[in-house]
Amino acid sequence: MTPDGLRYLSSRQVRELLPPVARQLELVRETYRAMADGAVDVPAKLGLHPREGSFLHAMPAYLRDRDLVAMKWIAGYATNPVRGLPYLTGLIVLNDSETGLPIAIMDCAAVTAARTAAASALCVDELAPSGWSTAALVGFGVQARAHAAILRHLNPDMRLRVATRRPGTVDEPGAEVVASPREAVEGAEIVVTGIPLRARLDEPVVGEWLEPECLVLPIDYDACLHPALVAAASLFLVDDVDGFRGARAAGQFGGWPEPHGTVGGALADGPATAGGVRVCANLGVGALDAAFAVAVLSAAVEREVGQLVER
Repeated sequence: MTPDGLRYLSSRQVRELLPPVARQLELVRETYRAMADGAVDVPAKLGLHPREGSFLHAMPAYLRDRDLVAMKWIAGYATNPVRGLPYLTGLIVLNDSETGLPIAIMDCAAVTAARTAAASALCVDELAPSGWSTAALVGFGVQARAHAAILRHLNPDMRLRVATRRPGTVDEPGAEVVASPREAVEGAEIVVTGIPLRARLDEPVVGEWLEPECLVLPIDYDACLHPALVAAASLFLVDDVDGFRGARAAGQFGGWPEPHGTVGGALADGPATAGGVRVCANLGVGALDAAFAVAVLSAAVEREVGQLVER
């Protein structure tokens, strides 16, 4: 992409420029397969934790098959919601791969929510029990809202149960708000856990609460699941094995087993045949942020949206 200046895109503009859901799923599928083929450079996240319950992550990526370069700088502060501020904030910077010049800066919140939900939706398409009808959300922040919307897209008639400490924030039509995570996940074929990353459930979700055929999507790392649940799963996949191992070495995922493989590898291998409980831990990779951000930037250039500023 030829740089025509440094383009800034606000949170609202990014939301409006995101591709349709069908294209989002294609982007995730293409990117995960490229990762499985070794066509993506995704260094380990660089993390800082200046306050209790906080993190800042630098997430660079180079998609060699598409010659795309980007980096996301994202912060998560668990205390922000009580201050009237969003839990997740940050920016994505895109660079021209030929010259290294920065060509765009955009708010990262909408991209983060969309790519995470699309990654989960792809796992639902490939790994969820056939004919699933009930989904559960543990936590109800920005990520959970995005997941509720995309799950509703996949199955407009689904039953949705939500467990959250802030029931007044649940604005998803038709959702049933319940008192505990156990009430939410019992009887659900799809379970999404999405509380703040540095938080922990007082009583983690265990396998005995789950349906015999169930897909579990922990988008909050190890915040909600008991390690024994994951160890007993018939299939345990992650988006990036090195990223998972790095997080485990840093003190997260204590007691979790080694993954059976990656989501991208599973897509390349074809439909899964194993039954039982399946766990897909999409930890979030900069490659997806890069792919979604370039799609947003392409739409911005085509529609002449955003503010061009001098470097």
